Amino acid sequence: MRSYSQELITKIKKKKVNVSIFGVGYVGIKLVLALAKKNCNVSCFDKDDKKIKQISSGISPFSYISNREIREVKKNIIFQKNLREISNADVIIMCLPTPLYKGKPDLSHIKNCWDKIKNYIQKGQLIILESTTYPGCTEEIFIKYLRNKFFIDKEIFLSYSPERENPGDSQFNFKNTPKVVSGIGNNSLKICDNFYKLITKKTVRSPSIKIAEMSKLLENIYRSINIALINELKIATTKLDINIYDVIKIASTKPFGFQKFFPGPGTGGHCIPIDPIYFSWLSKKKGVNVKFIELSSKINQIRTKWIIKKLKAIAKKISNPKILLLGLSYKKNIEDTRESASVKILEDLLKQNYKIDYSDPFNKKITLNYRKKRKFLFSKKFDKKIIKKYNLIIIATDHDKFDYSILKSSNKTIVDLRGKFKNIKSKYIYQL
Repeated sequence: MRSYSQELITKIKKKKVNVSIFGVGYVGIKLVLALAKKNCNVSCFDKDDKKIKQISSGISPFSYISNREIREVKKNIIFQKNLREISNADVIIMCLPTPLYKGKPDLSHIKNCWDKIKNYIQKGQLIILESTTYPGCTEEIFIKYLRNKFFIDKEIFLSYSPERENPGDSQFNFKNTPKVVSGIGNNSLKICDNFYKLITKKTVRSPSIKIAEMSKLLENIYRSINIALINELKIATTKLDINIYDVIKIASTKPFGFQKFFPGPGTGGHCIPIDPIYFSWLSKKKGVNVKFIELSSKINQIRTKWIIKKLKAIAKKISNPKILLLGLSYKKNIEDTRESASVKILEDLLKQNYKIDYSDPFNKKITLNYRKKRKFLFSKKFDKKIIKKYNLIIIATDHDKFDYSILKSSNKTIVDLRGKFKNIKSKYIYQL
């Protein structure tokens, strides 16, 4: 009997593998570049024509990826629109968004993609889902169709490998971050393992797809809970006149059982605000209320509302307040504003008719829903001249490109949400 699994492993080891990737966002682009560097043929599919045109022209749409990185491997990247080309792929990877809709997982991006390509699936292919989802989801979406057409794990192979991207991180990257791999059976697991070994230093084999799916949720639930803890402690220690950053510094000298987390204006991005809700939704379906996990999400939302309330109180002390908000991204040194607490602060103050602008070197323009209409705002260039026009500065996202020494000597009222001036005592600086 023909061994499709061995044939595919041989192709992978010889780097003669054709890969099709759906979704060239912050996860997909890293896969594209890593595989192209290994001289694999990579086909890209994405709805965003503008982004595809940029990449095909050798221009990076991402702040943390240089044009040079794309141009060096562009010859190995194919930009596709014809879904029939899927039949020529050896490995198909989905890196598609999985947002929430009315408190429930929205899998429409994955399901719509699968409906469009499933008729082109061929024997001997490995299908990998990288999108964050709940335990059991991979099998729910793919298995029924595949089982009706193929012998699972003999003629067709299915795996789940959760993404672990941290955009803007200079220490950990795709290559040196261990990659979790799983499979619907031993063959799928083995093929998936061999495939990711092409581009990562270390792979970690999961006993099952469900465990791999759950591991991704646990990673982000852990972060959500600890962020909520430190955000709540920040509020409490402010009342106690204790510098939480000093507390963290002392506590972190313990060499075991403690990991540093820092307060901020709330959470953002695709993972932290969403993954705990994914698990909460699934648990409720099974009759279990995960109150602690749900509470962490609520605390992080409360933190943003608490900050907005404090900002308004500070603004009242200033005659004719003119506000400049620094940073819209949910974390520093990237352009991603998804679920960003900074954006929520900006929107709330705008709705309350405050005179407010923003500066963000990674987001030159932003579109907001303002009183049931779309409102366009443009970033102000951060320099000494622009600072003179405002009397209240909010450090919402602490991009390294900002020159904080300008703020130090400005004598403006500063609200620091990121601990940039944590060791400075001044009546003009508020640590929230």
